[in-house]
This record gives sequence, structure tokens and C-alpha cells, in this order.
Amino acid sequence: MEAQKTAAYKVISDADGNRYRFYCELSGALACTTEPLCAQTPEEELRIAWETGGRKHLSLCHKCGRWVIDAVYNVDVFECVECAPYEEEPNYCKNCGIRIEKTSGKCPACGHKLVYEGEESAK
Repeated sequence: MEAQKTAAYKVISDADGNRYRFYCELSGALACTTEPLCAQTPEEELRIAWETGGRKHLSLCHKCGRWVIDAVYNVDVFECVECAPYEEEPNYCKNCGIRIEKTSGKCPACGHKLVYEGEESAK
């Protein structure tokens, strides 16, 4: 497994420079948006955006190499919940990341089926 240097991102240009939006590579949730940046090269600008913003909000799955938000990261084994599902029902929806108060089988916010270890996901 070769880890990606940064998570999925999108560049937003405005008059003050470029803002970078970094996304969870499992859920697609927005993890953070940086302040406007200007650098001599696009590569340097991305490096600065990642080091000062994106990396603080995402964790690297040590199995598949995706950068994910905390809600879909199993810290017990340093892997995303797709590679290492929780042994007990988590308190967050792995699709949208919201906190789940009561388990009903579906996320109250996005309607995604809540799938836990031992269950097959419908992809």
C-alpha cells in the first residue's frame, strides 16, 4: 500500500489566493477549508495547504491508504471503518459523519443504511 501524499481536495480561487478544500476519501465529507494561499508553484501551495490545514483534520488508514475523518476512523487499529469495522455499533454515521443518538438501522440525517461488522454493505 502506497499512501497518498494528500487527501482528495478541490482548489477554490478568489481574489486573495487559492483556498483548498480537503475531503474524507471514504465518506466524501468536507474535512476543512484553508485560508487563502499564494506560493511560487502550485505544488508548494498544495504542500503548505496540506501541512497547515488538511492534515490536522484527517487520519491515514494504515491498510488502504485513504485519508478519512475521525467519524469513520477506527483508532483502535489505525484503519478506516471499511477496512476495520467497529466491533460495537459506533456513535457516528460512516456516510455523513453525524452523531447517532439511537440506532434505527438508517441514519436520521442522510438515510444511509447503518452497516456494522458482520453485515454486508449494499454497494
